[in-house]
Amino acid sequence: MILIKKNYSTKILILLTFFSSALFSIITPMAKELTLALSLGSEEQIAVINSMFLVVAAFSSLIWAVLADKFQRKNLLIVATIEWSLFTLLTIFATDFYSLLIFQLLTAIGFGAALPLIFSLIVDLVASENRGRKFGVLSAVYVLGNGLGQMLSGFLIDFYSWQVPIFIISICGFFCTGILFLLIEPVRGAMDKSSGEVDTDLSYKIKIKDLQKIWKIKSTIALLVFNFVMFISIGAISSFFISMLKNDFLLPSSLATIFLILVFSSQVISGPLFGKMGDKKHQSDKNGRIKVVLICLIGGSSLYIIAYSLTFISTGIIVAFIFIAIIYVGAFLFGGIDPLTQATLGEINPPQIRSTIYSLNYLAYTFGRSISLLILGQLFLHFNNQYSPGYLILSIMALCCSLLLIPILKYLQKDIQKISAGEI
Repeated sequence: MILIKKNYSTKILILLTFFSSALFSIITPMAKELTLALSLGSEEQIAVINSMFLVVAAFSSLIWAVLADKFQRKNLLIVATIEWSLFTLLTIFATDFYSLLIFQLLTAIGFGAALPLIFSLIVDLVASENRGRKFGVLSAVYVLGNGLGQMLSGFLIDFYSWQVPIFIISICGFFCTGILFLLIEPVRGAMDKSSGEVDTDLSYKIKIKDLQKIWKIKSTIALLVFNFVMFISIGAISSFFISMLKNDFLLPSSLATIFLILVFSSQVISGPLFGKMGDKKHQSDKNGRIKVVLICLIGGSSLYIIAYSLTFISTGIIVAFIFIAIIYVGAFLFGGIDPLTQATLGEINPPQIRSTIYSLNYLAYTFGRSISLLILGQLFLHFNNQYSPGYLILSIMALCCSLLLIPILKYLQKDIQKISAGEI
């Protein structure tokens, strides 16, 4: 009976991840249309709004974490989901850059509670040996949610005004609010207790006393740096993919959206697949998960570089299909990175500081993605309103990130042994 409740609660959290992640991507496919409708100066302003959305979400996540010490995480998720649903709905009344910015930033406050608290709850619902696979599922669902936002905008903008996709996603948020009442709040640290670990508080709060322990775990520091730099490199790539195809390849919005679905649906498969592969390799090699990450990163970024280089040769329809085919395989490989780094962080840090670790990691990739959006926006302006050159530069940066995995491979096994021996 307990197992049924846990599985049921996990499904609720997965559904919330799905709809919450759509918030981040709902406006970027309509960058061109929003620029015209709201008399914006450039599509680059949409990138600025998206970037600031992430910054506010990151800071608000810290506040939600503090509140999680006093209130149930379930109740906080209910309040947060109502908040982002309401202000998403009010976004349809935006009339210029500043009103759109204000409504989006208010929406970001509620959004900031979603992923941190969901990750915290998942850790308490899933056994340690299965977390790579479960985080792989969450990663796939997050990609699907991003795809949902882009599909709603990409398909509907050809037939309706920009307000319609935003209205639909707000209704989905109110639906999530209702089903969250069915969530069974797990005991904090339940899975660690069941395996004989000490009690722990997984409130997703950054605790100053934990930072001293974290500093002793070199592979953790290296992994946080890796995630930050990695998301600076790839954080904006999927966000403006539809806008890139519409702008650089002159494709209609509906066709560009179909291409997006084809490309990033590959990560729905690869997230759980590489997560399971990493878990299996981890059983015989403590560096197994990171070695899989290295393969995914080098392969994915190399294919992206080849694909975006093709745009300098031609942007015709034949080249567009070749471009999509290469990007498809590259995106498939990239889908294995996030679930394995999440699982590794849970493995190399004792339960007492895991809350702080996941919060720091969330901030790392959120701020990284925010910076990525700003960089892409500036490169868009620098290269005469073309996205492809900026995408190529970001892909090269992603390939260089593989060097950051070297210290992780060097220290990871030693850190795991120290934690197992109780030295940290």
